[in-house]
Amino acid sequence: KQAITTGGVTYREQPWHKECFVCTGCKKQLSGQRFTSRDELAYCLSCFCNLYAKKCAGCTNPISGLGGTKYISFEERQWHNDCFNCKKCSLSLVGRGFLTERDDILCPECGKDI
Repeated sequence: KQAITTGGVTYREQPWHKECFVCTGCKKQLSGQRFTSRDELAYCLSCFCNLYAKKCAGCTNPISGLGGTKYISFEERQWHNDCFNCKKCSLSLVGRGFLTERDDILCPECGKDI
């Protein structure tokens, strides 16, 4: 609530001191950093991904979708493109047919006996 004399930031048409414009989650300064918002609260990308992003069924890391990141979605699960592989032989299944066995995804060759 103090006057901004130098180096302010404008967010949602409101002025902020650089030191006061921080991530809602970790309180790290956001000035000059990539950030996003949810429910009008600003978050650094790391906090946003940990709190809100879908998790990859392969590696369990967040799928940010930022920067053109591609991912596969099937039913209620998502995978990074690099993680969408046959559980048995590790063949990439991106753009290919696949079978499911419980939580596993399989190429047609490995899944032929299920």
